[in-house]
Amino acid sequence: MDCGEEVSLLRARLSRVKGVRELRFDVARGLMEAEYAPELASEEEIRAAVESAGMCCEKWAARPGKRRAGGRDAAVVWLSGLLLACGVALQIWQGAGVAETLLAHSHAGAAHHHATPAAALAFYAASVLAGASLFWRKAWAALRSLQADMNLLVAVSLLGAAVLGEWAEGATLAFLYGLAGRLEALSLERARRSVARLLAVMPAQAWLVHGDHEHRVDAASLKPGAKVRVRAGERIPCDGVVLDGESRVDQSLLTGESVAAEKRAGDEVFAGTLNESGTLMVEVVRAAEDTRLQRMLRMLEESGSRKAESERLVERFARRYTPAVLLLALGVAVIPPVAGAGSWSDWLYHGMVVLLIACPCAFVISTPVTVMAALASAARQGVLVKGGAFLEAAGRLKALAMDRAGILTQGEPRLARSEELSEEHGMELRQWQRWRSEQGGGIPLTPKWAQAGGVAAPLAEKISGLSEEGCTVAVRPGGSVLEAWCDAPLATARTHVHSLRQLGLERVVLLASDPWPAARAAAEAAGIAECQAELSAEEKAREIERLQRETGAAAMLGDCVADAAAMRRAAVGISVASPAAEAAQESADVIVAGAALEKVAFLVAHARRTLRVIRQNIALALVLKAAFLAAAAAGKATLWMAVAADTGATLIVTLNGLRLLRPTPHPFRQE
Repeated sequence: MDCGEEVSLLRARLSRVKGVRELRFDVARGLMEAEYAPELASEEEIRAAVESAGMCCEKWAARPGKRRAGGRDAAVVWLSGLLLACGVALQIWQGAGVAETLLAHSHAGAAHHHATPAAALAFYAASVLAGASLFWRKAWAALRSLQADMNLLVAVSLLGAAVLGEWAEGATLAFLYGLAGRLEALSLERARRSVARLLAVMPAQAWLVHGDHEHRVDAASLKPGAKVRVRAGERIPCDGVVLDGESRVDQSLLTGESVAAEKRAGDEVFAGTLNESGTLMVEVVRAAEDTRLQRMLRMLEESGSRKAESERLVERFARRYTPAVLLLALGVAVIPPVAGAGSWSDWLYHGMVVLLIACPCAFVISTPVTVMAALASAARQGVLVKGGAFLEAAGRLKALAMDRAGILTQGEPRLARSEELSEEHGMELRQWQRWRSEQGGGIPLTPKWAQAGGVAAPLAEKISGLSEEGCTVAVRPGGSVLEAWCDAPLATARTHVHSLRQLGLERVVLLASDPWPAARAAAEAAGIAECQAELSAEEKAREIERLQRETGAAAMLGDCVADAAAMRRAAVGISVASPAAEAAQESADVIVAGAALEKVAFLVAHARRTLRVIRQNIALALVLKAAFLAAAAAGKATLWMAVAADTGATLIVTLNGLRLLRPTPHPFRQE
């Protein structure tokens, strides 16, 4: 499945299979999901219905890296090309005019046969048959379903060329259409493999340790609590915690960072990352199906169902474009000869030329391929976008709001001070915690919220005093000790914020749950003028709504459950990938691994580049179609030129979209 027109064909064919409830398609990945009632339909019936449409299908889980029919199709294409070349060579050898045969536009009477030798005609006819064998079943299925896809249009044009005696043009048309189809399929397969490579890094087996011995087991069978040994040069088979050993681990697959991270006892490691130097003993903390890599792949696969607005717009346009051009082709073929403005053979030929540009493949395929390439490229940089709609939204951002901890700070809080509380104050704090739970959570322990929750003045003053030191106040479990935790500002935060503004963000705002002194210190260090502090989860959400009313599309960057409501109301919710942020990740549209601000800058730059490529593709497809229509109207176009223009446009926009697979210079990094 390489074209959106084939989706319509499959939908029409499978809708007649009793028991099929719902169909979902992802053209860019060649994926069809069929939901059916097992008591009414079977897998074999669905497969037979797909094959009746001229296509084949395999179970996605068992799908090989390369299509099995690809080698046969390529051989048939080159056979068609060889037969065409033999016909041309024979015509040249016998002194017939090849250029006149392919470029002449007069089709009145017997003169239009251009005196082509009989042997050359035989080669041309064989070339047509070879080329048509690749798509005749699809064309027949399209005719039966009354779906005018490109296969049917080319088949009609080949039949018309045979009726008019234009065998050389028909052979050229058949070969070019088959060649373009193979090139499109190879281009799409390249994008599909870029996603599949993420899964290929998972080791199939692991060294499971039992007491004083170890043995090989399937990595998929590892359970939490198991211990595995990972030697230098091996990929880590699980998400886990290092129990023993020191090593450098390449985590670029998940974070996009080019520098390996030092790992020692107590550090977290992730499945699929590469152990570069020492030997590590690792305890499994997540089942194989729940590793960060597997969750990332599931989200990446699900992202195909969240179409970008430009993709939906193109599909709506395509539904109107094809019928309009079909009517135009019919008018070109019928109206002039009826009005006595020329011969039927001349205008039938021109109608077939127009017919060949009725297929909207270039429009339909350009956007999903571009989006898929962009999503795969972003995932390799440690930025997981949950769908094309969110990638497109990120490209239109006008403002960014963020939390403080772990984003504008180093993310390594240290205990600065603690203060033992009396029994009376401890009871007050426990009552305050119950009050916070009744409010739905998401409320920080700050002077403002301590008073709102009924804390008496003496205890509120203690909380305020700890806050004045620029620290976040927390309660030790048990409620009898107040702790002041300080997290130093991130040294590169100011540079990052400046670079975000250079990317076109009009406003960068800090929405912190922390006390004012801590929030103000982080904002000043980062060069952020707009700062709000001591905000509850609901207040953050309201601030995001206000920011969007004033500025336009805004993103919320957070790392905890208190940021989840604001993420949901933002145009784009962005969560930091960390074990503590799992609740926020469920609400997020984008998950970033590594330095949060750096990844957000990459996201904005990458999304805007994606929008530019989508616009380029749509404009290119429109210009090529319009230019060829003009050539056809002037009588300067032939059948083979028409298919070259249509499939050529599809190939060009596909390759242009695949440029996004190549990494771009990071906006923060000095290369």
